Amino acid sequence: MSIGIRGFTIGYDYYAPQRSVCFHHYAALNQNRANVPHFWENNKKYAGTGKKAMARLLGIVHMNPEKSRSEWSHVEEDIYGLGMVRTPEKFYETFGIDVVKKKAQKRLCKFVVGKMHHQFILKLRSDGMGIDYNTIKYKHKG
Repeated sequence: MSIGIRGFTIGYDYYAPQRSVCFHHYAALNQNRANVPHFWENNKKYAGTGKKAMARLLGIVHMNPEKSRSEWSHVEEDIYGLGMVRTPEKFYETFGIDVVKKKAQKRLCKFVVGKMHHQFILKLRSDGMGIDYNTIKYKHKG
């Protein structure tokens, strides 16, 4: 979600087809993935780093408004931070994410699979390069 929110603020106008066109196996039981190393295999080597990283990530994408900005690292935030085209709050309002309660609004999945595609496709750019979110005034209320 981090990359999606940061891309949204940089100006990427995401559009996903209503049906999945690709997927990847990420299950230990799948023979194709059985011998592929995973990042969590090194979790003991870097103990405590995950909590600091998560606090930083949530701070950068404005998902922890209850925290002071002084509680997380801002190193290289100018490189890995947000864009200036749209705010993360526009993303959260549009897709019904409550950053205070830490949950998505009710019926979000049903909205995304159904109504969202029918409403947002009307805002597809004429060049086909995504949805023009500057024209979307929709706020998901669940």
